[in-house]
Amino acid sequence: MTPPDPATVPDLPAALAARPRDPRRGLPIPPVNLHPGPDGAPSAVDFTTINTTTSTDLAADRRCSLCGEPMGYWVAFLGTPRAAELLRYTDPPGHPECMTAALTLCPHIAIARHRRARADRPGGGIMPPGAHGTKPDGWTLGITRTYRSVFVAAHGFTVYLPAPFRTAYAYAYGPDGRLHHRTGTV
Repeated sequence: MTPPDPATVPDLPAALAARPRDPRRGLPIPPVNLHPGPDGAPSAVDFTTINTTTSTDLAADRRCSLCGEPMGYWVAFLGTPRAAELLRYTDPPGHPECMTAALTLCPHIAIARHRRARADRPGGGIMPPGAHGTKPDGWTLGITRTYRSVFVAAHGFTVYLPAPFRTAYAYAYGPDGRLHHRTGTV
């Protein structure tokens, strides 16, 4: 299998392309980035924070966190090399194609110099307990068949525990500041 290269990601997967778009950025809005407005209806978009209720429900129903559609046989996790090593994620799973698209679409992932907004700024998001907030030198896209979800009530977030990866791809930032596939698999 050829590793997905974020520099040459083809057209968006149809289900991700069909998502509503953020008018400011033009990006598809994943269901996990919609947050309840004052009336309780999902209306506020925050790309820096995952809606734990939505992500937990999607994972329980084996639906993609980025497009919201049912996942097939394979599921993917995208996170730091340390998350891949521990097989513990705070970000929910998705279709391998949708997660591959995230390598290019998400500025925080795709661009080395891009930083998350500080938590004290509006729309800055909230870091889960134990997160240190520093950006990794690279990312790992792991593909597996199964996973478990564990809700940590004391902290109000879910941890996703994938089965060992059948395939994992490592990505690092190149001299151009963009994410590139590292040679070989993890």
